[in-house]
Amino acid sequence: MSEFSQSYHLLGSKEKAIELINHAGEQGFVFEDDNRWTTFVILGDEFRPSDSIVESNKDLLVHYVYAEDHGWSLSIFKQSALIFKFDCSWDEANIEDFDFDEEELAEMFGDGEVNAPSDEIFDLDVVKKLVEEAGNVSSDLEELFTKDPEVIFAMESPCAYQIAEKLGIFNYAWISADSLDRDDDFYKNVIKV
Repeated sequence: MSEFSQSYHLLGSKEKAIELINHAGEQGFVFEDDNRWTTFVILGDEFRPSDSIVESNKDLLVHYVYAEDHGWSLSIFKQSALIFKFDCSWDEANIEDFDFDEEELAEMFGDGEVNAPSDEIFDLDVVKKLVEEAGNVSSDLEELFTKDPEVIFAMESPCAYQIAEKLGIFNYAWISADSLDRDDDFYKNVIKV
């Protein structure tokens, strides 16, 4: 079975994450915070950030998606403003999961290579600062945000995993609202909101 992970990571406490979900009028699950990031998922997510969550956000928020056979994306919001966005897909047949319109798809696959969608905000300094604040090395970030399929598949660990770890996010693999029923031990400390 392939991994489909989608989660939010709030720079703050679980109480702030619960408040955000409630204020947005959503339902979801909040994980115990790890003294830096609080991971949560919301019901009904469709591999893109929820408008209501983003509009209600008052802090720094990461939206993380990793679809093992399809691609990955990372969006970072400061309050409701998108300050970083990266999308990478290696499966043209199922790229609709990432909610690109036809114009963006034409841009991405016009020459047969994977390219960035037009609304991408790739300010590596945003990620670099967060990585360094987490106490991690940021010198290899540019190579981790690659779209070269040969480089991606030659890596020992997925780029998405490495970025999450550099950011200091602990809960990212195999996490989504849909997977909460599958592993009772892993999800035993989540809070239903």
